[in-house]
Amino acid sequence: MIQRLIEHAKEVARFAPVRPAVKAGLRSAIATILPVLVASVFHFSEGLWLSLGGFNASFADKGGSYRSRAAVMGATALAGALSVFVAGLAGNHPVLAIPVALLWVTACSYAGVYGAAANFVGNSAATTFVISLAMPAPGLLAALERGGLVLVGAAWAMVLSLVLWPIRPYRPARLAVARCFRAVADLVSGVGRLSTGAESAAWQALIQSQHGRLRETLEEARSTLAATRRGRQGESGRGERLLVLLQVADSMFGSVVALGDVVESLAHASGIRPVQEEVERALGALSRTLQELARLVETERPARQLPALDWGAEALQEVITRAEGALQAIDRARALHAARLLVQLREFACIAVETAASLADEHTPPHEHVVPGSYLTESKRPLLAPLRENLSWDSVVLRHALRVGLTTSVAVWLTHGLRQSHGYWVTITVLTIMQPYTGPTFLRWLQRLGGTVVGGILAAAVAAELHDPHLIMLLVFFTAAISVAVISLNYGLYTVFLTLTFVLLAEVGTGDWGLARVRILNTLMGGSLALVGTWFLWERSEKALLPAQLAEALRAEREFFRQVFSAWLGGQGRPEPALVEARRKVGLATINAEASFQRLLSEPRRRTEPLEPLMTLLAYTRRFATAVIAFSTTHHERVTERVRERLERFENVTAQALDDIAEAVAQGRAPAPLPNFGGLLGGDEPPTEIAAALAAEEPLLWAQLERVVRQLAVLHGAASRRATRPARED
Repeated sequence: MIQRLIEHAKEVARFAPVRPAVKAGLRSAIATILPVLVASVFHFSEGLWLSLGGFNASFADKGGSYRSRAAVMGATALAGALSVFVAGLAGNHPVLAIPVALLWVTACSYAGVYGAAANFVGNSAATTFVISLAMPAPGLLAALERGGLVLVGAAWAMVLSLVLWPIRPYRPARLAVARCFRAVADLVSGVGRLSTGAESAAWQALIQSQHGRLRETLEEARSTLAATRRGRQGESGRGERLLVLLQVADSMFGSVVALGDVVESLAHASGIRPVQEEVERALGALSRTLQELARLVETERPARQLPALDWGAEALQEVITRAEGALQAIDRARALHAARLLVQLREFACIAVETAASLADEHTPPHEHVVPGSYLTESKRPLLAPLRENLSWDSVVLRHALRVGLTTSVAVWLTHGLRQSHGYWVTITVLTIMQPYTGPTFLRWLQRLGGTVVGGILAAAVAAELHDPHLIMLLVFFTAAISVAVISLNYGLYTVFLTLTFVLLAEVGTGDWGLARVRILNTLMGGSLALVGTWFLWERSEKALLPAQLAEALRAEREFFRQVFSAWLGGQGRPEPALVEARRKVGLATINAEASFQRLLSEPRRRTEPLEPLMTLLAYTRRFATAVIAFSTTHHERVTERVRERLERFENVTAQALDDIAEAVAQGRAPAPLPNFGGLLGGDEPPTEIAAALAAEEPLLWAQLERVVRQLAVLHGAASRRATRPARED
C-alpha cells in the first residue's frame, strides 16, 4: 500500500516534457483580467461574466488551423452564453435547479462523443452553468444581459487571439509537419546509435519510446492539415505540398522501422562490424538532413540553402562487397536489404527536399512520384450518428455523462441545503476532477486537492501582506498567465496558480480575506463527491477495459499481417492505400492499449492485475508489427510454387493464431497451442529439408519469417501467463 502511495505521489509531481505556453498564458491573462479592470473603472458590477467569457474562449484556443480555432472558440462562447442564461433563470427555483442541472450537465458531458474539441466546449459550458446557477439572475432581462456579457468577453478573446495576434493560415500545418520530420530524425538517430551491436533491451526501449510518439505526431499533423485544407476550398498549391511532405514522413517512418529491425538482426553476426559502422554513419547523416528539412518546412520564406543529401547506400554496398568472404549468406542478405532501405530513404529525402523548397511557390506542382494521400480524406458522417452509436450501456462516454450529471446535481443540492459560501467552487471541483476513467480521476483528485491547499495558503499569505487592490490586480494578472502557461506541464501546478488567481479576485471584489479557507473546504467537499461518484456510479475498472484494448490491437496486427502477406505474394512493388491504412490502424490501436495500461497503473486498487504479462503483450505487439513492416520491405524475388504454397499456409495459420491470442486475452483464457511452424512450412517433407531449401533460395525471407514466428511465440507466452497468474493483494 505504501509503495502505491509513493507511486501516486510521483505521478502527481511528474512534469510533462514540454515548454510552458508563455504566449498563451499572457494572452489568456489579458482576455481575463482586462475586462475586470474595465468593469471596475466604470463601477460595473457584472464584470465577472465578461471575465468568464474571455477566460473560457481564450482557454479554448488550442492551436491548429485558423478556421478550426475560430470554430471552437465561437462554439465555446455560444454554449457559455446559453448556459449562463438558462442557469441564471433556473437558480431562482431550487426545486427546479437540481433536475435542470442534472439534464444540462449530462448533456454537456455527452457532447464528448463528437471528439476532444466538443468535449472541451461541453465541459466549459457545464462549468459556466454551475457558476451562474449559484448566482441566480433577478429576472429575464438580467439573465439575457448575463449571456450577452459572456459573448462580449468571448468576442474580445477571439479578437485578441485571431486578429491582434494573427497567425498565418498554414503556419500550424507547417509546424505540425516539421515536428513529424524531427520525430523521424530522432528515431533515425536512435537506430544509428544502436546499430553497432546493442542488446535487445536497448532496441525494445527505443521501440517503446519512439514508435508510439511518432505515430501520435503524424496523426496530430494529419488532423491539423486536414482542418487547414477544409478551411481553404479550392486551394491546390501549398496545402498539396504539405500533404506530400506528410506522406513522405509517414513512409520514411515505415522504412526506418524496417531498417531498425534488419540492423538489430545483425547485432551479433560475425565480420559485420564494418557494415554496422557504415550504417551508423549513413543514419547520422540522414538524421541531420531531416533536422534541416524540418527547419526548411517551418520557414515562411524561400530557402537560401537546401538540406545536404551527401549520403546514400553506395558506401555501404562497397563495404558489403569487401566483406563478402567474411559474411554468412544470411548476414549478407540482411546487409544488402539494409542498403536497399537506405536507397529508398534517400529517394524519400530527395522528394521531401524538392517539395519543401517549393513551398514558397504557390504554382509549382508537387512531386509527381508521390501517390496522393487518400488516407487524409475524411468522409462526412451523419450529424446524429455519434449520438446514436453511444446510446449503449457499454459506452464510456454515456456512463461518464450520467455519472457527472448525477454527481453534480447532488453537489448543487448539498450547497443549496447547506447555504455554502461560494458553493459553485464545490460543483466546479466535481466537474474538473471527474474523468471518464477511474485512474485519471484519482490522479486529478490528488492534484486538485494538493494544488488548492497550496494555492489557498499562498492566497492567505498574500492577503495578509498585500492590501492595495491595484497591486493585487497586477499580481492576479501574472498568476492567471502562469496558470495557463503551466497547465500542459502539470495540472497540480496549474491548480496552485488558478486557486491563487480566483481567490485573490474574489477577495478584491468582496473584501472577505477568509475566502482561501472557504476555497480549500469547498474543494475538499467537491473532491470527495467526485471520488464517491466515480467509485459507486457504474464504475468500470481499467482492469476490465484493458483486455478489450489489447485484443483490438492484436486484431489490427492480424489484419496488417494479412494485408502485407497478400501484397508480398501478389508481387506488388509499392504499398497499396489499404496497406498504409492497416499499418496506421496498428499504431493507433497500440497507442490506445498503452494508454489503457497507464490508466490501470494510476488506479487505486486493492487487488492488482499481474503486470509482467501485460507489459510483454504491449511491448511485443509493437515488436510483431516491426517484424511485419520489415517483411513488407523485402525485395520481391520469384519463389517456387512449393514455397508459395507453404507461405500461403503460413499466412493463414499465423493469422488464426493471432486471432486466437486476441480472443484469449479478451476472455481471460489461455490461447490454444501454437502450431509447429517448421512442420507447417515443410508439409509432409522433413522440416529441415524445406527449411534448407527456403534458406538457400530466399535467405532473407527465411530469416524474416523466423523473426515473425519468434515475436508471435512471445505474444502467445504472455497471453498464457496472464491467464494462469492470479491477481495479488496490493
